[in-house]
Amino acid sequence: MKPILRLFLVLGVLLAACPVGAAEVVDRVVAVVNGQAVTMFELNQHMRPLLDRFRGRELTAEEKAAIVKMRSDLLQKIVDEMLINQEVEKLGLTATDAEVQSSVERFYKQNAMTAEDFDKQLLLEGMTREQFADSVRKDILKHRLLGFMVRRKVVVSDEEVKAYYEKHIDSFQKDKEIGLSVILLPSNDDAEALRQRIQKGEITFADAANLYSRGPGVGQGGSLGRVAWADLAPDWHESLEGLRPGDMTKPFDFRGHTALLRVDELQSGQTRPLEEVMEEIRDRLFGEQAEARFSEYMEKLRADAVIEIKL
Repeated sequence: MKPILRLFLVLGVLLAACPVGAAEVVDRVVAVVNGQAVTMFELNQHMRPLLDRFRGRELTAEEKAAIVKMRSDLLQKIVDEMLINQEVEKLGLTATDAEVQSSVERFYKQNAMTAEDFDKQLLLEGMTREQFADSVRKDILKHRLLGFMVRRKVVVSDEEVKAYYEKHIDSFQKDKEIGLSVILLPSNDDAEALRQRIQKGEITFADAANLYSRGPGVGQGGSLGRVAWADLAPDWHESLEGLRPGDMTKPFDFRGHTALLRVDELQSGQTRPLEEVMEEIRDRLFGEQAEARFSEYMEKLRADAVIEIKL
């Protein structure tokens, strides 16, 4: 099984609701955030990964409408990132090169990869190590901002921990393993439409993975093989909770992609006692509540900022 590369780069969409290959004649400003401009060129750079997918054919009316919405959504993500960066600069938060390098190394070692394996996986994902490191740096700074402005407002009680344990008891099994297949797509709209086609029997999950996925397992039906439940990301746990072999998750966000998972097999283990997992659950709930507070914080940043959208 090839480890899953947790993508940090925001994937783009097509640059306009027109046949691929058309170009902007003149670069222009598409947004201004507290006096800082976003240009069409910058927006197009984020869109570039999808150009090859549609190259050489006319877009349908549905695709054109979806692209307009996706381009608007992407611009909002860029604006939010600018607001975060402005706050990071205002507060003087930094991440050293050594910290970034340590995080990169920890990432690929935790995923059982050598440095060479990691570079090969980056190549498959269309990223350079420098791009990945830049995304790691931004992630570190975002979490520092989160800690500085948000985390101090979050408290998780013992009662909340116990309630979560009882609701997700199946998740706390020693040596639990799960066989998975995955499809990674650029947008939720694409993923939901594909999920409906799979459910209707119009296409198999394996064929859909081979044709459309931008993640690992392409050519093998999206198969990741059998993995330890404990090694999966928390958002994967939430999406897979209660599913049985043959079941498929609903689309969920995964580091700039939208993911669909199918359970291929499931091997249970012994249930871990509450005392053993209490701090693990507390950390998970803390993270969820912190993200909720962060969303509220972002809403305040947007409300206080001077933002002009010219797209």
